[in-house]
Amino acid sequence: MFRELKSVIYDSTFKIVIYLNKVYLNNYEDILVFEDNHLLVKTFTCFVTIKGENLTISKLENNEVLIQGLVKSVELGD
Repeated sequence: MFRELKSVIYDSTFKIVIYLNKVYLNNYEDILVFEDNHLLVKTFTCFVTIKGENLTISKLENNEVLIQGLVKSVELGD
């Protein structure tokens, strides 16, 4: 049981959760571009492009970020 709990706590897999006008990223590497209409985030395996209007970062902790605003698109690429 503790082994399973430890694997959840120390999970370093990139995760993205898209809500209505919010995007949550976990275990990303770097935020390369941050503008009010465009965000480019580097993960360990790909790039994430978020486009919209009035984009803001409302939570920024260690390896977690929550972006809010009028999210129009989220793209994953190499």
